[in-house]
Amino acid sequence: MTSGIRAIDIMSHKVVTANTNMTIFEAAKLMNKHRIGGLPVCDGDELLGLLTERDIMMKVIAADKHPSKTTVKQVMNSPLKAHAQKFEDISELARKMNEHDISRVPILHEGKLVGIVTNKDILEHAPHLLETFLERGRISAKGKPEHPEAFGVCEMCNLSGHLHYSSNNGFICDECL
Repeated sequence: MTSGIRAIDIMSHKVVTANTNMTIFEAAKLMNKHRIGGLPVCDGDELLGLLTERDIMMKVIAADKHPSKTTVKQVMNSPLKAHAQKFEDISELARKMNEHDISRVPILHEGKLVGIVTNKDILEHAPHLLETFLERGRISAKGKPEHPEAFGVCEMCNLSGHLHYSSNNGFICDECL
């Protein structure tokens, strides 16, 4: 089913980007300043990858790396899981987000980055696609433990790492589990 709404109709045209030589500290400041959860990584107009908050949490913070000494190139997702063309229908964008478990899709025209569409953009312009995103959540939840997992500081030994929730002890690491 097509909605008639295309990526070009809803995408953010002014895309804030990072380059591969930026530090994670610089990229995080940029994301915070613009209140965004991800940055396309480019060399000029060429899209090389994507850096997200999740990448920073899992590959830098949880790994106890120094954000001011770690580069975007070391953390970014490349190659991209998905991208779209500016005239693609948003139902196709929603399908790609669902299929690849992502919340943003870079939009290309003639191989160059021209915009970005997030799941919020899609829901704002086509609320009937909410079911597509809810299905992703149901699929992701299958086979997961009863309590969510997280990254951070263990409440028992105070070491940083992968955490599990325990109703008796709070968030605890693998060793204390």
